[in-house]
Amino acid sequence: MDVIFVLSSVTYAMKGRDLLADNGIPSVLTRAAAIRKVRGCGYGLQVRESQREQAETILKKAGIGLLGVVPAP
Repeated sequence: MDVIFVLSSVTYAMKGRDLLADNGIPSVLTRAAAIRKVRGCGYGLQVRESQREQAETILKKAGIGLLGVVPAP
């Protein structure tokens, strides 16, 4: 199962994707209606549930704030 980190902008989503890749965590830049319901521009990063905690820590340490987390469709 995957989760999607909701981000405030496509710029943060792209930076986050690159940062996670540099740390060996694959992610997919995504845009979905479920994300827009939480808030923000509707962009997010989809990661595996098993890597959620590690990915969240990496993003937060880099100053990339998460607006929320939603289950991937």
